[in-house]
Amino acid sequence: MIDMIKSYHKTKSEYQLFITGSNVFDDVKGVVDIKTGEESYPIKAYQNGVSALIDKYRAFIIGNLKSIHRHVSRGYMHQYKNLTFSEYFIALENFKSYIIDSDETKISKISYGFSVPTKIAGKDLIKMNILMHKLNYYNHNKKNKKNTELKEFEYTNHTICVYASKKGLGLENYLRVNLTLNKSLDLKKIGVITVSDLVNKEKLKLLFDLFMLRFNDIIIVDNYENVKGKDKISLDKYLSNRYWESFNTQNGRKAKYREKTKLHALILKHNLNKEKLNIESELRKAFSVFISN
Repeated sequence: MIDMIKSYHKTKSEYQLFITGSNVFDDVKGVVDIKTGEESYPIKAYQNGVSALIDKYRAFIIGNLKSIHRHVSRGYMHQYKNLTFSEYFIALENFKSYIIDSDETKISKISYGFSVPTKIAGKDLIKMNILMHKLNYYNHNKKNKKNTELKEFEYTNHTICVYASKKGLGLENYLRVNLTLNKSLDLKKIGVITVSDLVNKEKLKLLFDLFMLRFNDIIIVDNYENVKGKDKISLDKYLSNRYWESFNTQNGRKAKYREKTKLHALILKHNLNKEKLNIESELRKAFSVFISN
């Protein structure tokens, strides 16, 4: 399910006139030279989950679909609830009303993810079992977010993060997996180019496949306190904080691949992938519910 869309209008001056010369946005802010009446940048606008930012060169439109849905439905929405396709469609249509031409407005960034139930507390999974992504450790563990446990793996083209609530209210056994595509390259490969493409269910399925590809790179290992002997020593080594950094040279790639193969063999040998398989199954269920409702 798409949470956030960032797009840009092909003609900045046209969109600038659209938001400053009409009543599309109630809240429009910019700086005007009192003597000349000339506008300076940035120009910012916000309304009901939709924001616009115009700088010297481009006009960006950003939509938070959950916020838009809350505005449209005028009701409370559980923070771990996934939208259905029909709710998503209505929110997307509302977002498109802030755009001049959704068939021409190109997507530059999206955030995509699902909340799923877990067998143990989501915050404990993140702290103890969600360890690496492609053998890389997290870039951020945002402990400053008081009520959220979060790990984030950041790359040039995408960021994948997992987070869960630390507090009660029935949220303990939930986990959110989120993929942000920071550039349009991966989207173009599956034919998602403009905002209008985001209502095509076939393209949304391809987007989910890409999401699952990134998810499957997360290394999630069950608690292995019952593993003994050499296998326990090897797991401790493979899952230690800095072990894999020693292979980050051109000459170390083959050795790193061999060690990675041994790690995955140990996980399978001792059946330490139950939590990951459960999350994967729940993510597939969540997408099925989303796309069929």
